Formats: sequence, structure tokens, C-alpha cells
Amino acid sequence: MKLTNVLSSLLVCGTLAAALEPAPAGAGILPPSVFDVGRLIGYRTGLVGIDLNGTELEGSPIGEAHLVGVSRSGVLTAKGKVVSVEVKESRLVPSSGGAGLQALVGAELVGLLDDGQTVLLVVAAVDRAPEDRNKDVILYDVDVAGAGGAQPLCGVDDAGVRRSAIALTGRWDFSEGTATGGAWIDDPEVFTFACQGYVVAKCVEAGYKPWRKALVCAKGQGCKQVALTAWHQACTRLLRADYCGDGRSHTVDGVPVNLYDNLGVRVDGEAWRTEAEWDAAGARCLANVRRPDQVPDCYDELVSDECGDPAHGADGTLIISEIQ
Repeated sequence: MKLTNVLSSLLVCGTLAAALEPAPAGAGILPPSVFDVGRLIGYRTGLVGIDLNGTELEGSPIGEAHLVGVSRSGVLTAKGKVVSVEVKESRLVPSSGGAGLQALVGAELVGLLDDGQTVLLVVAAVDRAPEDRNKDVILYDVDVAGAGGAQPLCGVDDAGVRRSAIALTGRWDFSEGTATGGAWIDDPEVFTFACQGYVVAKCVEAGYKPWRKALVCAKGQGCKQVALTAWHQACTRLLRADYCGDGRSHTVDGVPVNLYDNLGVRVDGEAWRTEAEWDAAGARCLANVRRPDQVPDCYDELVSDECGDPAHGADGTLIISEIQ
């Protein structure tokens, strides 16, 4: 079956249109209740150190348009089967079975653009991340098919090495200055190819894997398992300096930040100045801003001399950032 026929079928049944309907900001993210202690379940990184911030969420522009998601339906395998896929952790698993790592090499997928158009994506290669701590991260080399030949979806890095993508459930809202800007949306119709070197993938590789879980406990409320989805989303806000939680970045690429959390995914290893406390919706308070020439509109309501107190984890702070 030709992928053009699959695309036509998807358009007729309305799957693509439904995938682009707006959803509430942060839909699907359930931040933990106020908690006093937390620990990761069967997973601990204790990473110490800094990361480089960025302004772009997932970095896959196609011409003048932007890839906002990939349809889970209408996937054409290399063997000519039309299947749907689901994301298990960071692996794409076809509905036809054959869940091996290489099952989707050569498969064609439907990419959804923010201008309402679609694009043909082809899985060129699949592998595991090389770092021991990221062995559960699956990397996809994806090509964008076009009249001028296939081009890598995620481009290449400064050394000319091809960037891979990480498959994650749902999609992100790329609008700026809106109530839903920068939010992760739990959209069951699509998944995201997050390009390495950009914020969404950086936060996965930094240890905030949304499929991992932690046990959080609160006095008088007992303990419960909570996915790291909210921590991952908080990390994306942090790296972009999206203080107001409206999708607007207040930084430039490459600024070093120190980040640590209340679970031990990352621990504080620097004596830097506190910048802010973060949750999935943005900054909860501010002590300093990353760029004095980019002060956010919400500065006056967020600035606080008490910002950066680790005890604020009991009030809902998920990650704390520091700057030089």
C-alpha cells in the first residue's frame, strides 16, 4: 500500500485534524501532592554538574513549518503492513507485533506540521543510547522524504554528526505568550520525535525520563508512586528559562545552569547563585534571572528572597536552578 493512500485515509477519518486540536495546558501531567520525602524506584543517577540551556523545545523545523507531532496511526512498515504504534518508555512498538528494536527500520510515518500539512518520515536506523545510565533510551535516526532527496529530521551537530531523535508520548504546544505555551499535552493520537541537542531530549538525557517513577511520601498522606512526567516538564521550562510558563524563552543558547531536585536525579554540586524554583507550569519563585536584558513580565510576582530553599520541595517545588 502506498503511503499517499494511508495519508488520504487518515485525512478522511479526521485523525490528523483531531491530533492538532488544542488541549488544556499541561493536560496529562499530574504533579505530586505536597510531599516531604521522595525516592526513585529502582533507578538513581545522582548526577552532579551543569547543563547548557537552550531556547528551542525539540528542534525539527521543516522549511517554514514545524513538526508538531507524528501520527501513531497509518505507519507503513518496510514489509508493507499498515500498523499503528505505541510508545513504551522511549521505544516505538508496532501493533502487528515484532517489538524488537529493529522492527520499524525502514518504516514510513506521517509527520504533522503546524501549518496543517503533512510530511513523510522514514526511520533510517535505531539504536540504544551509548551511556550506561541511558541504556533505556532508544535513539531513532529519522529522514524527511522530499523531492530533493531524504534529509535528516534532526540535522547534524557542529561536528557534522547526525542527530538522533527520542520518541516520547504526546506533544508540546509551541505557542509563545499563551496560557498553553510550552506545555506538554497528553495527546493519544500522536507522539513526539525529540531531537538530541534540544531541550525536550536534553531533559530525558539529564535523567528526567517521564516513564520512570518515584515513591513520594507526605506526612499524614502516606506514599504513592508518581511518574517523572512533571519533573521532565519542569526541566523543559527551566532549560528554556520559561519563567512565566507561557512558552516564552528568556535566555540564549549555551548559557550554563546548575540544576538539582528533590529526588536525587540530580544533586547540587556547585556554589552558584540561586536562579529559580520550578514545577511543570514554570518558575514558582525567582531570585535571579539568567539574562538581565530579558526580564520576564512575571518577575515582580515571582521574585522572592526565600527562593532556593530545598525545604520548598514540601510545597511543590520539583527542581531548583542556579546560575553563575
